Amino acid sequence: MADLKLSADGEMQVQAYLRFAKLKRDQHVRETLTVISEFQEDRIRKGEMYNYEDMFSMFEDLSADQRRLVDREIQHAYHTNALLVKIMLSQAQANGLRLALDTNALENEFLLKQIAVSEQTALGRPASDFVSSSALGNVTAEDKKASQERDALGAQLGTTNERMASLQQQTTAMMRDKTALAEEVTALRAELASSQASQGKLLSQMQGQFKDLSVQAAGAAQVSTTQFEDMKRQLNETRGQLEDARTQLARQTDALSSKDAELQSMMSNSEAHIMNSKQFQQMKAIMQQKSGEVVELRKRLAQYEPVTVPSAGH
Repeated sequence: MADLKLSADGEMQVQAYLRFAKLKRDQHVRETLTVISEFQEDRIRKGEMYNYEDMFSMFEDLSADQRRLVDREIQHAYHTNALLVKIMLSQAQANGLRLALDTNALENEFLLKQIAVSEQTALGRPASDFVSSSALGNVTAEDKKASQERDALGAQLGTTNERMASLQQQTTAMMRDKTALAEEVTALRAELASSQASQGKLLSQMQGQFKDLSVQAAGAAQVSTTQFEDMKRQLNETRGQLEDARTQLARQTDALSSKDAELQSMMSNSEAHIMNSKQFQQMKAIMQQKSGEVVELRKRLAQYEPVTVPSAGH
């Protein structure tokens, strides 16, 4: 194994891990220096003299403290590497792959120098360069079942959106018809009001004429037979016109009441149709079900979210 070849995305993930390891290494160095500093403050006093036995005892204690700290940190570092290997093997196994480890390559000086170069490159990059790489690593960490559930959920949500769009179109059409009917009723009301005003005026005129004819009829005995018949004919015509006007007014009033009732019925039926339609009920049930599935799927995918790596300057 003379060389290791990776894609650009793979190399970015390696560099992201090297940045993480460098930050942990710096943390371990700071902890070591803190132990030495605390030892100096506790055991060494300015101006005091120490003999050989005192110095030997202090160095023995310091050595023991350092041994425990270094052993713990090295153990943690190796455990971290083993965990990374286990995660990679688990991901490969979940995707139907089988990987084999060659631990002999871990002592290859040439390969270790390549890793050192990658580390220097990673440290020279800003932390923002590794955000997309971390997101890519999170995607590959999904198991097949979660991915299939996500795809199925996306397809079902697409179907639900189509049903919602269809229902919205039907609702829009019904609201358009409702608006047109309301405008028609408003126009009919205005026409009826105008007709009532004109017919009221006509009735007043006819009543005046009828009154005049009645007065004239009262003195019919004093007029000739021909004039009396003419006045009688005019009176009958006026009565007929008055009855026709009243009949027409009653018909228009009934038509307005019928249109008003029809508008109220259509408004009630349109709202009831929307709320009780099978498509609306199915869409409502599917949205509730899919909302729960989305929450559950997010909880499952949250297990694979990447660890945020701080910038090299922090």
